[in-house]
Amino acid sequence: MTAFTRLWHRAPLWRTALITAGVCGTLSVLFPAPWLASSVPGYGALSSRIRHMLPSSLGGTEASDTLHPDEDQRTVSIPPMDAQFEGSVVFAGRQLPLPAGKWHPVVNFQDDVAHGEVLTTLYVRSAQGIVTGLIIAQATTQSLPIAAMSMIEAQCHSSFNFMNEAAPQDGNRSECWMTTPIRVVNNLFLTSNEPLQTLLSDQMYIPPAVQRLTIMGFDLPPILVDAGWNLVEKSKSGTGVDFMSVHTLLSPAEAGARRVPGAPENWSRAGMSDSAAVTDFVQRTNTWLRGWVPTLLRGFENKPPQNAPPSTEAIDPAFHG
Repeated sequence: MTAFTRLWHRAPLWRTALITAGVCGTLSVLFPAPWLASSVPGYGALSSRIRHMLPSSLGGTEASDTLHPDEDQRTVSIPPMDAQFEGSVVFAGRQLPLPAGKWHPVVNFQDDVAHGEVLTTLYVRSAQGIVTGLIIAQATTQSLPIAAMSMIEAQCHSSFNFMNEAAPQDGNRSECWMTTPIRVVNNLFLTSNEPLQTLLSDQMYIPPAVQRLTIMGFDLPPILVDAGWNLVEKSKSGTGVDFMSVHTLLSPAEAGARRVPGAPENWSRAGMSDSAAVTDFVQRTNTWLRGWVPTLLRGFENKPPQNAPPSTEAIDPAFHG
């Protein structure tokens, strides 16, 4: 009989303390305290990896998600808003072309809950404190199942859009673009395009973005027109698809003003014909987006821009230069 075995049988208090320490140590690895995960580099990642390897009944994926809902799978970051960008920015390993003007970063969001990393970024442009443009861009850095793309592709098929257009499909790539009206009510974005409304209602990054705009003194007009572009492509590295989606929300208000032309009911596909000013802005937005699509495509393909900024194609109808 070894010394450890003799001690195990003769010292019940020591035995109890040893068992308790082992159980507590195991629980601290499976479900670490927030202060421990933040103070010890790599501890949180190690705990997450171990939890995901275990069956759900032992504290694996399902159990850990209940106690720590996606804490290691979603990240919201707030970049310095005094930064400003023109021309294009690097985004998800690609180029994100920016329309004319100075754009400020608002929120970055990373989501790999669906086992395929999706990056989201928001930029804002303003004139005299009034928002003239808001970009919501999303892209993958890892492939996603094709089923995950249904909501994105459906955005371009809404009967409430001002315009729905698409490039010819070749079996490997699906590309479409559209314009649609968005109402801003109590800092909420509202649209009758249901798939687009899902994007605009995302609680992970839309509320932080709007809150930050409000704190920083940016004022949103009551109407925005979304010039949206979506591209889905079969992955070159294996199964699944990659995508990039860029929604540029443009303000029809004059520089330094919140008031937009026309009545609220005119900002719809059915009502725009009753206001010449609304029709003019929508038509100019449609024309601009058609000319901007090739630049967005070159950004997805990570090709340099053909023209040095600010090019004619970059000057959208809401830009007050």
